[in-house]
Amino acid sequence: MYLARQPPGANLTAVTADDVLELTLEGDSLDGAGRTPFIERFLHAGIYRRRPDVMAVAHGHSPSVIPFGLVATPLRAMYHNAAFLSAGAPVFDIRSRFGTTGIVIDTLDKGDALADTLAGAAVVLLRAHGFAAVGPSLQAVVFRAIFTEINARVQLQAAALGGPMAALDADEGRLADAINLATVGRSWELWRKRVAT
Repeated sequence: MYLARQPPGANLTAVTADDVLELTLEGDSLDGAGRTPFIERFLHAGIYRRRPDVMAVAHGHSPSVIPFGLVATPLRAMYHNAAFLSAGAPVFDIRSRFGTTGIVIDTLDKGDALADTLAGAAVVLLRAHGFAAVGPSLQAVVFRAIFTEINARVQLQAAALGGPMAALDADEGRLADAINLATVGRSWELWRKRVAT
């Protein structure tokens, strides 16, 4: 497994090939230079160990997504780009298995427990922490991470309008997600160009 470490004090656009570490599926570093791996590598390791279909994992702390891990209101697929959410976004509450912790996924047991909660979904919410998105490619997981954030904002805006929400149902979501996965390269190229400039 490979994991990009964010350089201390830098934003994600500063990540270079030298920041990528190779790790085992247990989260152990294979880096000969002795660089310290990221503490939450076990979040990734647990998912990769449980989900052979997953080729990429993204973890974020989006302020728009975090509220959905704190309340009973589920994060739903509000539009076609977030179709992957129509299958649900379960909430992992670390307290239910580990009691009071420092919240982070800093052991393989915690990573495995998170992966168990994720099950077959594309996104798992971490109570009071953030979310993890998974996908069949790096491009797909970046797409899902970005649209998880945007979808959360859209859902919050729709909730402010009141009334029932006409979110995508499971069948619509499955069909739209297949289209998104087939065309994710267009979005990827746009985002790649933005980062490069």
